[in-house]
Amino acid sequence: MADHLTEEEQLESLKRWWAENGRGIVTGVVLALAGYFGFQWWQGAERDQVEASSDLYQGFVEAVSANEGQPDNKQLTTAKSLAQQLKEEYASRIYASQAALRLAALAAGDNDLESAEKELQWVLDNSKEESLKLLATRRLASVLAARGKPDEALKLLEGDVPAAFAALFAETRGDILLQKGDESAAHEAYQQALAKLTAEQAGGAQLLRLKAEGVAPAKTEASAAEEPAQEEPAQESDEQ
Repeated sequence: MADHLTEEEQLESLKRWWAENGRGIVTGVVLALAGYFGFQWWQGAERDQVEASSDLYQGFVEAVSANEGQPDNKQLTTAKSLAQQLKEEYASRIYASQAALRLAALAAGDNDLESAEKELQWVLDNSKEESLKLLATRRLASVLAARGKPDEALKLLEGDVPAAFAALFAETRGDILLQKGDESAAHEAYQQALAKLTAEQAGGAQLLRLKAEGVAPAKTEASAAEEPAQEEPAQESDEQ
């Protein structure tokens, strides 16, 4: 009898515990399952988007690379169509920004600076990749300068940038300052670019030196010529 009562008491205790905690357990299980299957769905959707954007970009690259990088009108139209689809459907993907950068380069090569500016601005407005945005910033500055907007271009190049871009930004700033006719400031910018070259960028040092020497202030040469002349009176004094 005692054993029977004990079992009944245990059963009642279990019922009370379930009444108090069962709903929370069920909710927790449901949430855990929802989270698991939701994550699986997100992974699948993410994978599908990566594959779809990759396929579009591959088609884009094939079109713009045709004829050894000189696509005909039909191939260029195909490339622009694929790039537009990438920008509309996968704007935050790296492939969309890469396509816009490539179209900007093609446009600049054809002296279509307005189209180049639009493509580069699109990268700045939509890309999540900092390196691509910095690359677009530098190129956009060059395009703006070529369109007769040097002050607007220089403003884009203001501020600190990562070491990998510091020399490139300084060189571009020098190019724009030289375009404005400010050789002294251009020389300073080229010198800064030389100082900020990374080990991987050392191959560009010679060109930068040539640019810097080409706009070296005339007073540097005058000072060098004056130094020996200042020593002559002292020598004559010693002889006396």
